[in-house]
Amino acid sequence: MFSFLTKNRNDIIYLSLLLFCIGVGPRYRALKTVQAKKWAGSILGLLLIIIVSGYSALHPILSAFMGIIAIKAATVRYCHVVTFFLMFGYLFFFRLADKFGFPLSSGQTNLIEMIIVLRVVGVAFEINGSWLAVAKAKKDENKEKKEEKVKDDDFLEIINPDFQDLFHYSFNYIGLLTGPYYRYRTFDDYFRLPYSKYVDCFGFTINTMRMVPLYVSLYLALSNIWPLEYILTEDHNNRNFVYRMLYPWALFSAFRQRIYSGMTLAESVCTSAGFGAYPVQGKNRTGHGPTVGYLKLKQMSDEEAENCQYDFNTVESMDVWGCETVVTLRDSMKVWNKAVQYWVAMVVYKRFPIKPLKIHAALFVSVIWHGYHAGYFFCIYFCPFYVMAEDIYYKLYYKDATGQKKKILGFIMWFLRSHSESYQAAAFLLLTFDRIWIYYSSVYHYWYGVWLAFLILGIVLNKLHRSKRPRKINDEIETKQEVVSN
Repeated sequence: MFSFLTKNRNDIIYLSLLLFCIGVGPRYRALKTVQAKKWAGSILGLLLIIIVSGYSALHPILSAFMGIIAIKAATVRYCHVVTFFLMFGYLFFFRLADKFGFPLSSGQTNLIEMIIVLRVVGVAFEINGSWLAVAKAKKDENKEKKEEKVKDDDFLEIINPDFQDLFHYSFNYIGLLTGPYYRYRTFDDYFRLPYSKYVDCFGFTINTMRMVPLYVSLYLALSNIWPLEYILTEDHNNRNFVYRMLYPWALFSAFRQRIYSGMTLAESVCTSAGFGAYPVQGKNRTGHGPTVGYLKLKQMSDEEAENCQYDFNTVESMDVWGCETVVTLRDSMKVWNKAVQYWVAMVVYKRFPIKPLKIHAALFVSVIWHGYHAGYFFCIYFCPFYVMAEDIYYKLYYKDATGQKKKILGFIMWFLRSHSESYQAAAFLLLTFDRIWIYYSSVYHYWYGVWLAFLILGIVLNKLHRSKRPRKINDEIETKQEVVSN
């Protein structure tokens, strides 16, 4: 028992702090004034950083202040670019601190630094994006009136927080330990709009947390039966090929349970404080918040708010059921860590100026945000190669299939998707190139060969399908002509 506690000391402390934050939520929500809430949230956030990081707390605190100063010092036109390179530059320094004579920080401090980067860079892009969007809207006022939009634009109002608001947004305890990421607009709405007073925070929190004991139990069981380090041993290499091939399934299953536990508890921190609650009619999306009728929602009276139905979709990070059941890797990426996916899409993919390189820019930023180890590149940057082949088979065989045929094809695609993710996750967990090479060599790097064969075969089958299509269309036309003539 003692050895278990010693081995998992940091995880136990982190778990305890998340549970503490959940317990604090109702008291935090009950604070009367906006200023009291903001300062209490920021002070608690700073205390959490110090408890988790010790002397290394200097890194997230210093980097956040540097980013805030950059936002306020630079012009609105360039503040997002300056802040992006400053924060990611500091992130590199933070992770390579030992090269400069400083001690390396713990993995938990690394998680906090990652969240700080998302928040500070994200708000800089919000400021710049809101000014661009509002300026464009003013120009469009002089043109012919367009039809009313079903969906809101990304930015409807100017976002221009002062230094103090940026400080509170950066250090508020909600989401600081392990996410989720949320926009500054969501943070500001929490203090200005009445939703947190009327949403059933206790009910949502209990409903969100109910599966956590199962996730934790599965993680402990799987990680003890199939430990990561065993994959590098000679004993593992002497096992039969099928065992070596399927071992990453156990590793990735344990990893998923750990992520599910952390993300679910992080969402519960939000729900217990009423943070991220919006009326369901806003059709709320992870990271973004309301996507329909946001300005009308802001004008809602207390009486209307009291009778509303709410959700916490804005702060939902993981669709656990989706992660386990979706058929394709493309869909799997959409339901995994959705808040960070939203940040990458809004900050990188949509704003990158060179269209053909958008996806590469998004993947590259995702990789360097996770870290500089080879495992992150092997895991994240190889996804598009599998998706290229997957898309071909999806369109050719699965998309229009029905009944039993669709179920069988769906299971095959699910198995291949899950196997691909497990193979990539092995690299993500092993991290360094030499460790990855040991495992991939033990299975002869077979999955990359399978990917390539799938892709080549898919291209050939797709060309054959296209070549048959015009002939089929001509046959149908001739048949119709014969029917008409008769």
